[in-house]
Amino acid sequence: MMKICSVKDIKIITGVMAASMLLGGCSQAAVPSRTEDSKPQLGDTELTSEIKTEFNLKDVSSTPYDQALMDAEYNRYCFDLLRQTIKDYGKDGNVMISPASVMMALDMVAAGAKGETLKQITDLFAADQGPLSQQAYAAAMMDKINGAKNVDFSCANAVWNNGSLLGDSANPDYVSYIQDTFLAEYTVTAFDGNTPGKINSWVDKHTNHMIDKIIDDLDPLTVMVLVNAIAFEGKWETPYKEEQVKEGEFTAFDGSAQKAVFLNDTLSGYYESDKATGFLKNYKGGEFAFLAILPKDDSISANEFAKNFTAEDYNAFIKSVSYDGEVKTRMPQFKSEFDILLNDTLKNLGVTDVFSDEKADLSGIAGKPGDIYASRVIHKTFIEVDSNGTRAAAATAVTLRTKGVEVLDKNTHVVNCNRPYVYAIVDTKTMTPVFVGTVNQI
Repeated sequence: MMKICSVKDIKIITGVMAASMLLGGCSQAAVPSRTEDSKPQLGDTELTSEIKTEFNLKDVSSTPYDQALMDAEYNRYCFDLLRQTIKDYGKDGNVMISPASVMMALDMVAAGAKGETLKQITDLFAADQGPLSQQAYAAAMMDKINGAKNVDFSCANAVWNNGSLLGDSANPDYVSYIQDTFLAEYTVTAFDGNTPGKINSWVDKHTNHMIDKIIDDLDPLTVMVLVNAIAFEGKWETPYKEEQVKEGEFTAFDGSAQKAVFLNDTLSGYYESDKATGFLKNYKGGEFAFLAILPKDDSISANEFAKNFTAEDYNAFIKSVSYDGEVKTRMPQFKSEFDILLNDTLKNLGVTDVFSDEKADLSGIAGKPGDIYASRVIHKTFIEVDSNGTRAAAATAVTLRTKGVEVLDKNTHVVNCNRPYVYAIVDTKTMTPVFVGTVNQI
């Protein structure tokens, strides 16, 4: 049984990247121990003095960081990931990602990474800031999300260890770390045909049944699967009344007209930059909100717009908010699902070594450099927006594999989202996105 602790109880690894959105805690689950009779297949995992230095535990609450700088780095990562995902996806359908879920899953990998492998993952989220500052920032994010009031926000992590290949040779300090810091449920089991179903059942449960599958099958040489799941259910602070819900026409990315049900409202905050207009509608409690970003160029799809929408553009957009007059808002109800294999996207963003069976250094997890590497990073999302509020979920799975050689009036503004647009679910204090996506069709 696990007991949840406050951020002050979270411990971190000095030389190891471990940012996440999940509130840290202390696990009482047993950590696998090595015995004299055990036969590690991935090499010796006894801690050398060098490794002990990397696993220097500290209280994350005592680690200072620059909030504004880390917010900026996280936003940069969010929109870098969105733009690259859209480019690699190569289609004009609806796209949604959870930068936080991707970060969380990769951070559990980074917790056992070293050298250039660790640096590349760290720099994806916080370039040149180092793993310690990035993790402290993430721990504070976890605390706020898991402590959110008035909305149902949950984040969970789980790790499955292939007992037939890895088993007791997993570094016990790594196992203890992901249990304590990520509250990761840790399971050692011989992988078989039933293992994907067990992982999918866990994802289904922890996304409130919005995502029922993340893994179709497992490679016989898979040694570990690391999974993050996030679920969000928020009611509008001011629900739409019956007379505010009306049928209308949505112009899809290809110019076709689609019948839709529109949500109409009058709000006080109006956003307008040189590239877009928009509005912010709060969820109950006001800690999180839905942000609509409508391109000024009505001839392009939301995906085309997002390909060139940078973190700098986003910052200019959110700083443009004006309360001079009211804003008439209109957006469609919609439901969307999205999934993508992120390997190429992450490589295009500079995270390459972790996918290389020659360069990957995940020796903090088990064995020596090159023994194991990431074979797949799978990401799935779901969102439903209607007159009551929003339901959204994300799941990210990372599979680690062995090479097989060695086992182991003038003031009235209008924002009419009756055509493709971008949206985000944001923290209203920092305006950092938890989800960000596009609507190109209904």
